[in-house]
Amino acid sequence: MKGNTLVFIYNSFKDPLFQNLMLSYLKTLAPNRVGKFYLITFEQVRYRMSKEEKLIAKKELAKIDIFWLPLKFHTGKFLLLKKAWDLLCGFLLVSWIRIRYRTQIIFCFANVSASFGYVFSRFLNMKLMVYSYEPHSEFMVDLGYWSSSDFKYRILNKLEWKAGMHADVIMTGTKWMVEELQRRGSNAKLFRAPTAVDPNIFKPSPELRKSIRKKIMIENHERVFIYVGKFGGLYYEEGIPRLCKHIFENIDSCKFLIVTSNDHKEISALFSKYLPTDSFIITGNLSQEDLLGCLNAADFGISGVPPSPNQKYRSPTKVAEYMLIGLPYITTSGVAEDDIYAIKHQIGVVTPDFNMAPDPPFYKTIEGLLLEEKTDQVDRIRRVGIEYRSKERIDELLRKIYGI
Repeated sequence: MKGNTLVFIYNSFKDPLFQNLMLSYLKTLAPNRVGKFYLITFEQVRYRMSKEEKLIAKKELAKIDIFWLPLKFHTGKFLLLKKAWDLLCGFLLVSWIRIRYRTQIIFCFANVSASFGYVFSRFLNMKLMVYSYEPHSEFMVDLGYWSSSDFKYRILNKLEWKAGMHADVIMTGTKWMVEELQRRGSNAKLFRAPTAVDPNIFKPSPELRKSIRKKIMIENHERVFIYVGKFGGLYYEEGIPRLCKHIFENIDSCKFLIVTSNDHKEISALFSKYLPTDSFIITGNLSQEDLLGCLNAADFGISGVPPSPNQKYRSPTKVAEYMLIGLPYITTSGVAEDDIYAIKHQIGVVTPDFNMAPDPPFYKTIEGLLLEEKTDQVDRIRRVGIEYRSKERIDELLRKIYGI
């Protein structure tokens, strides 16, 4: 695939999901002169940037032929009307870019963007590429936020599967989604492409481990379990401190490090219901260096995705970060292929549901991993992570798609 590409993102520019995934991939592709990239994002209040910050970002991106055109994200009451307005604004800007810069490809991140992109590609005769194709509407029903009879579900679900059937290229996180799209008769070229992180950034550092543990007053003998991510929505809320309570009661010398963008007072109150206040530390809104320090300071990662029938199609980014740092992880069964890798390669622990007390073998497996020699364990897990969740694999795949 050659030609100018319109990159359509229904996330903010500063959203870590965009920064660590799509933007990283675009910066790899752009120097190869496969065409220019015209980037549309939808800016949310929580990721607000000043005019000066936007100007600096635009200038830096333009140096490598990525041209950023931000739009405003709308949400809240009258959600369908606001999404229709975003669709209209997006369509007008996409149409202008298509005509002005002769873009041949529209490249979308995740299924909400892909649903918009499907509409645009059909009206404006562009090839459609989707990265991180996951059935968002099905997740919302599984977790009880929507009903299958809701109008918003029916609209998004229909558009998601239309995109899945008629896209030119789909990169999806698991073999399960590849198989499901094949079963439904998708016309797309299908690639298994789990969400990934850069191994040159997410890497083990004994020096960082030592300095951060000293900074946050973690003793050498303490075993640190880290959770990085949100609470609620598509993730557990009470399930995470409930799991930590069970671990605390069954594993000696535990401490819990929580890195989240949620309100820290609320999360502290939530954890205090289950654990002594001196057993957990809550932080968040960290620089990348500080996040890497926290990950290195830990001994075990926690992935907070609740189990449901469609979670096997999901590919949580945090597991990639844990693996590339060399951390064993805890996951629920049936999420992505993370449970399969945990068991097959002995790099993690699987439990049916964080809201249930785990069986004794769960704790025995954790203890075994905690007793493993640290340097050997880090090397072993990182090797598996590079094979499974490394950005280098996605870069290679995109070069193949673009014919580089």
